[in-house]
Amino acid sequence: MKACIYTRVSTTSQVDEGFSLAAQYDQLVKFVEAQGWDLVRIYTDPGVSAKDLNRPGIQEMIADLKDGKFETLIIHKLDRLTRNISDLYDLVDLVIKKEIKLISLSENIDTATPMGRMFIYMLGILAQMFRENLSQEIKKGMTQRAEQGFRNTFAPYGYEINEEGTLTIIPEQAELIREIFDMLLIKKWGYSTIAKKLNERNETGIRGGIFHGSSIERILNNHTYAGMNHWKRKELSEDQRIIREGGHVPIIDKETFERAQNIIGRRSRKEMSRSSFDYPYSTIIHCGKCGAPYHGMTQTYKRSTKYYYYRCNGKTLGKCDQSDLSEVNFEKLFFKHFDFTREVNYVEVAAAKEDHEKERKRIERDLNKSEQRRKNWQYAFGDGKMPYEDYTKLMDEEMNRVHELNQSLRDLPTDKTTTLTRNDVIETIAALKENWNFVERINRKEFINSLFKRIDILKTGKVWEIVQTDFV
Repeated sequence: MKACIYTRVSTTSQVDEGFSLAAQYDQLVKFVEAQGWDLVRIYTDPGVSAKDLNRPGIQEMIADLKDGKFETLIIHKLDRLTRNISDLYDLVDLVIKKEIKLISLSENIDTATPMGRMFIYMLGILAQMFRENLSQEIKKGMTQRAEQGFRNTFAPYGYEINEEGTLTIIPEQAELIREIFDMLLIKKWGYSTIAKKLNERNETGIRGGIFHGSSIERILNNHTYAGMNHWKRKELSEDQRIIREGGHVPIIDKETFERAQNIIGRRSRKEMSRSSFDYPYSTIIHCGKCGAPYHGMTQTYKRSTKYYYYRCNGKTLGKCDQSDLSEVNFEKLFFKHFDFTREVNYVEVAAAKEDHEKERKRIERDLNKSEQRRKNWQYAFGDGKMPYEDYTKLMDEEMNRVHELNQSLRDLPTDKTTTLTRNDVIETIAALKENWNFVERINRKEFINSLFKRIDILKTGKVWEIVQTDFV
């Protein structure tokens, strides 16, 4: 049997009786001789801590173990290998996989025996508990950093981290970021289309690779570009993301970012047309009978004249009998409807703003009170007047409340938000009626998408009507 021994002692324990390198060596060598085994190697780490496996002696031992240079490893005590239970389990697991016997003389452990294998099983449970607890502590720490406005992530495309650890703009990349937002906001392109256009120009991503739809999606949803630091745990929903002022120079302004989020949100909820600019009302018009969206279609007459019309998707699938509707007739119906409803359903914007301001002040008062409560608990805990369990429970509950308050604050319209009333929309449409035929189709589509989530139409007999409008 080819055997090796490993010894280690830290400088602080050199004086402890029985822990010196000489004492460990004598005990282990005598054991090997008593077994009649062949001692092929002695590994040692004198005066080194066991906080991890970053030690020359044990690294050499692990390399030889993997190469199969010995069959048995004998140690004085398990903590000679490492004091980190996770590292210890990984090391012992490697020993088992390589079919090497591990013997610890002080603890009477031999992995070749049932009791030794039981120990490994229990060690695995402890290691798992250690890892889970470590993971939770790391997540708590990152959450606290995020709540305080610090970054937990690397520098995204468009930025680099300087010597002070703060984000600084990379001008050429920042210009591309701004263009990506314009592609969404102005051209209304989707993620894949934007990626395709950039790749056609041989633009490169953060690691020099090509752009994908997923990378464009991450860019357009990244709060960092609007000057914010943000973070959330992977298992949490997006509305639980922690967002704070970052202190770095933004690449785009907050209003631009919010406009982008509005378009992304509406597309995900299918409230906004993704189709060609040739069809301004596609997917905005919905069938008042089956609820399906209408999609734009064309027919060409005399080789050059295009006839635009819209068809219910339910009809395409054979599930609805509503007729097709020409674009010309829809526009007549559209303007007639808003002429008729021009003077109804006013919304008092001033009153709404006043309500929003009252709610904002209430939330800010609650946040200030919460901050004071947390300070009081910290002082009480620091002075020994509050048990740790009570402190952590109160802080966890309060931070959940702070998150909800901050989310409510973010949901309130800002001073820059333009609040359109129903009457504003009606007045705008009435003003455009006379000039609609001179408006380019691309601009018609942007106008319709900026005002409406959907317009429901229904044909009764031979008469079409707009039965419902849902504004943005």
